[in-house]
Amino acid sequence: MTPWRGSETAQSWSCQPRKTCGRIQSCEEAEWYLANCSWGGRLDGDSDGIPCEKLC
Repeated sequence: MTPWRGSETAQSWSCQPRKTCGRIQSCEEAEWYLANCSWGGRLDGDSDGIPCEKLC
C-alpha cells in the first residue's frame, strides 16, 4: 500500500492507541489509519477500500 499523503493534520495522528470509527473525526483521518496502521484494515469492514463508511 502506498503511504498516505495528506494534510499537515496527519502529523498529529498516531497508530497508538488503536481507534474505532466512532472515535475518528473525519474521512481524511480514517483514510490515514487505513493506509498507515497495521490495524487500519479493520476500519473497512466490507473490504471496499473505504474506511468508516459513515464518515466517507
